Amino acid sequence: MADETKSTRDPKRAYTQLLRLHAQLLGQLTRVRNELAAPGTDTLVKRIKGQTGTEPDLSELKTSVEEAIKALKLSQSRVQTALTGRQEPEAEPTDIPNLPAYLQRFLQERAGQPGFTYSVDQDPVRGWIIKWKEYTHRGTVRGYGQICERPYAWIED
Repeated sequence: MADETKSTRDPKRAYTQLLRLHAQLLGQLTRVRNELAAPGTDTLVKRIKGQTGTEPDLSELKTSVEEAIKALKLSQSRVQTALTGRQEPEAEPTDIPNLPAYLQRFLQERAGQPGFTYSVDQDPVRGWIIKWKEYTHRGTVRGYGQICERPYAWIED
């Protein structure tokens, strides 16, 4: 019995350690991105151009760091989903027909973030309803709520 409990905890523990590693790597990559965008780096590049006549091109490096951050966040989201057992939403925000633009924007801005989950329902009175939750990397709820197309439609005139 004790072995069964231990074996069911091991994957969860491994996922938690992997999430911790993701958080550390994300912090390091964010620091690298900030260092590349810092005014001191621009000053250094200008100084090199003034002394040598050639300007070092850091754009590929900046792009690679941004891509690494996006890939890490995607991986972190998948690990978080595996850890909590929640399913990703079946439909993309643009796949939902007749969804108002402001609700589509809300979903598009947040749907790619790690730990963000949502469901979309349609009510005959209030119209489209988005119910959302955002989880931290530890699995606790950071925020939740719902957005309605017509939030005050139920109030009688």
